[in-house]
This record gives sequence, C-alpha cells and structure tokens, in this order.
Amino acid sequence: MPLTRLAHMPLFRMLPEAAVQEVASRGAVWRFRKGEVIFREGQPAEAVWIVLRGWVALRKCAPHGDPVTIFTMTPKEVFCGISAFEPGNYSATAVAATDAHLLGVPREVIDSLLTRYPAFAKAVLLTCCQRIRHMAESISIAQAPVAERLAYTLLRLRDSFGRTIPVTHQELAGMAGTRWETSIRTLAVMRRKGWVASARGRITLLAPRKLQAVLHNGAA
Repeated sequence: MPLTRLAHMPLFRMLPEAAVQEVASRGAVWRFRKGEVIFREGQPAEAVWIVLRGWVALRKCAPHGDPVTIFTMTPKEVFCGISAFEPGNYSATAVAATDAHLLGVPREVIDSLLTRYPAFAKAVLLTCCQRIRHMAESISIAQAPVAERLAYTLLRLRDSFGRTIPVTHQELAGMAGTRWETSIRTLAVMRRKGWVASARGRITLLAPRKLQAVLHNGAA
C-alpha cells in the first residue's frame, strides 16, 4: 500500500521509481485511531510522517488554556512533522483527527532525497511555504466571529476535497476553533440561506462566493 499511495502523490511523482521505493521500504506504516497521539511537542523529531489516509491535527499548548489546533492536515498536505527536516524536537503535537494511516520515514531518508533531487527539494519548500501561509491566515482570524472562521475553514477544505467535504460538524468546529454548539447554530443559518447543505459526515458548499463575502466583509 505505501508504494502505491506514494506513487500517486504529486510530490513523489517527480522522483525516480527507485527513490519512491526507498521511501516506502525504509518507512513503516502506522495506524492511529481518532484521538490518538502520533507525536508530542518537545519529543525528538526523528521521523517525517507522510499522511496516507485520514486527517491529522497539529496542536500547540496554550500558556493558560487548552491545546490549540494550529493546522489540520489531509493527504494533500503530505508531510507531517516537518520539524524533522532539521535536528531538534517536534514543535507541535500531532493527533489523529480521524482514523488515519501514516508512513513514518526516518529523517535521514528524506534528508538524502532533498540533497539528491533539487526539484523535489523545491517542491517540498513550496509545500512548507504554503503551510506557513495557511497557519498565518488561521492565526489572523483566530479571534474573528465564528461565521468568518467557519467560512475560512470550509473554503480551505474545498481546495483539498472539492465542493463536498467529508467532515462532521464536530470536526469542523475543532478546525475552526469554536464550540460545537456555536458551529451548529452558525451552519444552520448558512443552510437556511442556501449557502451550504449538510448530511451525515459531509458538508456541501452551494454558494462559495457567499462564504468568500463572509470572510472578506464579515457579514453572514
């Protein structure tokens, strides 16, 4: 399974087949149930994790409060634990946001690929830059009204999944950093206006331009 999954990921398609096989053979597949910790903030960053299936939440400990979700990864984001790109410790805690399969690859394997294949290294750099941008955007709206946070989260997930997003109300609330009850009420307003539709375990965006307007104008 790891080799097949890797071969279909755009980031790994630019590598020779032998290099992809090396990653698959040197790594180990780990299966995590929803809520299980993959690695903890402060632990030695000895492996880079590749998301094969499911979602992963990266969380930071707040000084005087509950852990804050700073990023939610899908297989599109590929790498989890990029702290391992350099010697040191993980800078956040990774928790399985859903049941998830990850490939844990020793740091030195990825480091060797970055050195041997410049195009791969550039693509990884771009991936890291995009993640930093998403995290900065998430931080910038962390204190915004719930409607804006939900609109931002739904639009970002659309980039990964298209108009129908496989997410529960509770998962969406966690990603947006809001209470489940508040998220439900806000989504109910969006449904009544015909902007979204929801069924068990999925939300469909019917009017993404309206969500963009909420994000930019703050009006729901």
